[in-house]
Amino acid sequence: MTYWKLPAWLLVAGLLLSSPLLAQRTGQSEKAASYQQFVRQMRTEYPGVRTICYGTNRDAFTKLLPPDAFLKSRQNPNARQAAATSQFIVTYNGFSPQAQAAFQYAVDIWSTLIVSSVPIRIRANWTRQANNVLGSAGPTGYRILVNGSQKATSFYPIALAEKISRTQLNHPDSSDISANFNQNYNWYYGTDAKPPAGQADLVSVVLHEIGHGLGIIGGFGTTGSLGEFSAGQPFVYDNFIENSQGQRLVNSFQDNSNALYRQLTGGALYLNGPILRRNTGQRARIYAPVTFAASSSIYHLDETAYPAGNINSLMTPQIDNAEAIHNPGPLILNLFTDMEWKTTSVLHTPLADSEDSRDLVFRVQVVSDTVLNENSIRLFYRKGGADTTYTSVTPTRVGTTNEYTYTLPAAQAQGDVRYYFQAQDASGRTFTNPGKRPDGSQLPHQVQTGPDNTPPIIRYSPDKNFIFNPAATDSLSVYAHISDNRATGIDTAYVEYRVNGGTQVSGIPLFYNRATFIDGFDSVYVGRIRFAANSLKAGDQVSYRIVARDSSRARNQAATAFYTLSVVGLQAARSSYTNSFTAAGATTDFANYGFSVTTTAGITNPALQSEHPYRNGSNYAYQSNYESVLLVPITLKTNPDSAVIRFSEIVLVEPNESGSAFGNDGFYDYVIVEGSRDNGRNWREFQVGYNANDQVDWLNAFNRGLVADPTNASAQNSTAVGTTALYKQREIQLLGNGFFQGGNQVLIRFRLYADQLVHGWGWAIDNLQIQVPPPPPVLATEPISKGRFAVYPNPANTGIVQLEADLPKATPQADLVVTGMMGQSIRQQTLKVGGTKISERLDLSGLPTGLYVLRLTAGDAVLTQKVILTR
Repeated sequence: MTYWKLPAWLLVAGLLLSSPLLAQRTGQSEKAASYQQFVRQMRTEYPGVRTICYGTNRDAFTKLLPPDAFLKSRQNPNARQAAATSQFIVTYNGFSPQAQAAFQYAVDIWSTLIVSSVPIRIRANWTRQANNVLGSAGPTGYRILVNGSQKATSFYPIALAEKISRTQLNHPDSSDISANFNQNYNWYYGTDAKPPAGQADLVSVVLHEIGHGLGIIGGFGTTGSLGEFSAGQPFVYDNFIENSQGQRLVNSFQDNSNALYRQLTGGALYLNGPILRRNTGQRARIYAPVTFAASSSIYHLDETAYPAGNINSLMTPQIDNAEAIHNPGPLILNLFTDMEWKTTSVLHTPLADSEDSRDLVFRVQVVSDTVLNENSIRLFYRKGGADTTYTSVTPTRVGTTNEYTYTLPAAQAQGDVRYYFQAQDASGRTFTNPGKRPDGSQLPHQVQTGPDNTPPIIRYSPDKNFIFNPAATDSLSVYAHISDNRATGIDTAYVEYRVNGGTQVSGIPLFYNRATFIDGFDSVYVGRIRFAANSLKAGDQVSYRIVARDSSRARNQAATAFYTLSVVGLQAARSSYTNSFTAAGATTDFANYGFSVTTTAGITNPALQSEHPYRNGSNYAYQSNYESVLLVPITLKTNPDSAVIRFSEIVLVEPNESGSAFGNDGFYDYVIVEGSRDNGRNWREFQVGYNANDQVDWLNAFNRGLVADPTNASAQNSTAVGTTALYKQREIQLLGNGFFQGGNQVLIRFRLYADQLVHGWGWAIDNLQIQVPPPPPVLATEPISKGRFAVYPNPANTGIVQLEADLPKATPQADLVVTGMMGQSIRQQTLKVGGTKISERLDLSGLPTGLYVLRLTAGDAVLTQKVILTR
């Protein structure tokens, strides 16, 4: 099976796409205190994921018949309709009569094994595919915040969501499962479970693929050596995955982490649910090989534990020829009960907020697939966020219906009320509305009555701080997160601004953007202030702020402080530039936001420095960018050896996850040097961003200073302070990325990106030299040996190389860093030193072909070698 993984986030359309500073790490919203807050943070729909199933050349010669109840119903035609507990409606496209009969037989088996009052629609296509492909299938979409679901913040396949809510959620003509099967494959079309050698049993493959469409699918994946939730929230199946110690993956391991990756590839994962464990006495082992396979990992049972012929073998990753499996097996069927294919639906339409003082009438409908304990239905409520004790009351049944009501008098209902419903079936299973969070805690509904006197909340951080060419038409795009405490929402949002303290211009509207991130950036309002050519001049200051009013009767209003957009004049272009930041005019060459030329306790000489510590991200996506732009345009030289920028630096910035690369979610805060060929309207990196991971000394210092964040129990910040001993040399090729060419006139900026969690001391830059030849080496009367460093074979066609080094003086160990030609740090490791000699075997076979730089640091000695990997 090939698992088609969804992207980790969905991009904001329109104006949001135009931002040059959309960051590398998606933000995370605060933990929702109520169901209503979570609703306002999340999209409720998600597009489909499918699997591709590949055939094998093996013959298994095994046979598993359908469940006995199904066989008996087939033998007694009058019992067929009674045996079906769900209805599947299949639209066949291109199927031969034989293939359609086999497909329908598999559908009929499933119809007796799951319960749903809403028809399940499948679109089945009989098409030409690659020779080794059997077929593919999956849900056409997912829903979160499903009415009656027990995993309130998880994605449910559309068919399961409709079953739980007892409601058609998509268009009646839309399919719930999409399935494609290969008409070129050598199929066995019979329904007698007797496929011969060399033929794949179509009934078995269809049963397997429909199993994925019904819910054996989810969101775990990997990027490099990081494990991730590809959708930002778990899928319902994912909630039941645990390791051998019983730790649930959805709440025990951080998203985008190597720790999660090790679990996904550790070979010891299981499915565990109360019904599964009670009825089978075991957990179900899932397939989690040491190399993550998008085609089969996690969303199949383990092939070794459940080989061909085992009653639970249908949902393993391989179906051989001559293998008939017409039964999903007890492990999957009991897991489906845990996943709510057999459930008690506690259905409720959340109460609407009101500014009137009124009775609150709570209504709930309870529909059970099993035997309901009618005396168990309860309403739990409490007043306000501070009160944590719930009052339990018993709603009154409305006649003989399945509806129950309870009225809370207006005098008690005034203000903020949190509540949830609960019911139990005869077996003791408990069901609530809303359901629970992944950690098992109860998520309540929230309703507010009485006057609304709370203003909106505006979260904003500027993405643009300077205009460098007022002679051209320009604009300032504004992206603000504006939210209200009530569902009535925002009435008006706008920007007001003034130039040089003059007449204030009001009413530049901000519009709600409906194409939102799935991670919670739903309340994003966007707008643009436009500046005509020559309407501004160098030295002008544009001051602006964001104003928002809610829809309450009081029209509560909030406004940010004023932000500044500076119009900055550029100096004449030069072919080279130097700055040691000690001269009186050193600061005038730079336009700064979050940077300054200053000294600090650990750095006595002036240097270009970020704020210490730098601030966490604070815009609509919990991201911020701080920048220093050199106001001297540089004309790039055509010789790559001359087009170089050199400087000394200290980078105590949050390190990335092990194995993550720049641009991935696990690459957190970073610093980067960028250039612009169009006077700052668009920027491109000279080399990829980096952080404290780039140097062992920086990383050690950052980690030694970690302390708990007093505002966030799950985060740690570094209090380590930069000192002159931490300065390292940086050399960047200005033509290295292929975008910039000799003769281009470019602006250069230094940018620090911060996300919402974990910060450190920041960045310091000194002795800046742009396109200045390096100083000649200083020779004493007797040359000082810097040591020898050799790498062989070179080029290396296997990726395995031998390192040999003679160091100028004895040292216990040396640090090796492997970097790409763009300067990105790829690997770091410590080597043992025998006196002054190093002899180590290095495995680079996991890297793509290309040129790499090996940097060996031993005490004061720094030795480098280049190595070429070929195949």
